[in-house]
Amino acid sequence: MVHIKFFGTARVKFGKSEMVANAKCVKELLQIVADEFGVRVKDIKQFLIYVNEINISKLKMWRTKLYEGDQIMFLSPASGG
Repeated sequence: MVHIKFFGTARVKFGKSEMVANAKCVKELLQIVADEFGVRVKDIKQFLIYVNEINISKLKMWRTKLYEGDQIMFLSPASGG
């Protein structure tokens, strides 16, 4: 199981602050989250996603493997000016 935390607009959109899931990679996790909340995977990809405090853009993006006990964070994309 991986532990998922939602912050900012992700928390507002999903109405939850955390959940757990069984997923072997980020792509699979996105589908699980989409199914859980009845949204499209495309909508979830708008968030910044971190695995164990590392942005997936620094890892293997959607192919990033997940392991038992990993911590996943969904954060609001930066905005403002």
